[in-house]
Amino acid sequence: MTDFSWSEFLAGSAVAKVVEEAYKYRRKKMESKVDMAENARDIADVHRIMESIVRETYFDRFMVFVGEDSAGVLAAGKNLYITAQYEKINLENESLTHIGEDIQRWKADTPYYDLFSEMLTKGSVTIKTESMPQSKLKDIYETQKIKLSKIYHLMTTKDSDKVFFCSIASTRVDEAKADDRFLIDSSVDKLINIFNKHRKFY
Repeated sequence: MTDFSWSEFLAGSAVAKVVEEAYKYRRKKMESKVDMAENARDIADVHRIMESIVRETYFDRFMVFVGEDSAGVLAAGKNLYITAQYEKINLENESLTHIGEDIQRWKADTPYYDLFSEMLTKGSVTIKTESMPQSKLKDIYETQKIKLSKIYHLMTTKDSDKVFFCSIASTRVDEAKADDRFLIDSSVDKLINIFNKHRKFY
């Protein structure tokens, strides 16, 4: 039987720790080489994509959100908080007002957890306001006269502590027309590519 050597074990642990720290340093150094101009162009592209949807389709509100837990990965015993990152509305619609500033660390209620889970599982969710259970989100939709909303998952961060997603809503139709669906789906694909490109920064 081979004798267990604490000195060899500790030496091996020290080497593993050094390798781990070297890897972290190398990754951090690579991530520090940031092209700020390119990042700014990508943010501008996000805004252009959102603006084209509210301008060219029957959907008149486009919002991008980040969902995050009170600390770390979302799990039982913790809370999900929603914050609006970007918002575009069709200003010709007088019933719509900017609500993005009000959705800052907005605490999810039970129906929102169900919606969030379905979005993560399927990648997208379509909601008709009239069919929604009573909830904080339904109150917003009814106040804003929103009939239909399509919610898409954009990106989950490496540590699963943040989820970026978007909501594209209409006060004018309760069924998306084929040409609107095509434009929305292709626009969301572009957003997914942009957000996943920036995943390394989270």
